[in-house]
Amino acid sequence: MWLEAIITREDLAQILGEFLPVKIHLDDDEKTDRWLYLGKATEITLVEDMGLRVDCPAELKWSIAGVTPTIKLDELKVLISPEIIERHQGNVLAFNIELEEADIRGIPALIDHTIMKAVNAALANKKPEWNFTKTLTHTVGLPSNLEPIEGLHIGVAWGKRRISQDALVLVVSFKLNFLRTD
Repeated sequence: MWLEAIITREDLAQILGEFLPVKIHLDDDEKTDRWLYLGKATEITLVEDMGLRVDCPAELKWSIAGVTPTIKLDELKVLISPEIIERHQGNVLAFNIELEEADIRGIPALIDHTIMKAVNAALANKKPEWNFTKTLTHTVGLPSNLEPIEGLHIGVAWGKRRISQDALVLVVSFKLNFLRTD
């Protein structure tokens, strides 16, 4: 048995409208304060089999030649790619965030790409994740008049995702088992 959730482009725009703006801290070390600030989305596009492309103004605090300036970006293209990852504790839905295109004024393109590559490496370690196996696995107690059945265990078997130009589709497969006293 499985459940399918269809999240349309309009749904994603509404969710993203609540999520943005956001500042993503890129370091665990308090001594270095590097971050990426994503402003309100100016354009949202679903990219088939890849994810959600978001255009937005941004700011970046990053070390360049020993100096840590805050760099304003009029427009940044970010790709948010959901993926299902199997972990020991169950399946998780992880969101990869990757800078696709940035034009940092006054900085040569070679350095632009070097900074983007370094920021993407930092973002790879900061993926928001949802352990949907833990969230959706549950045991429901049943009335005592159903002897010898005590309850119903609902467990997650697997999850998948599909992305089209119109929607993000999440599919979760469940396995059901009755708990018995005999």
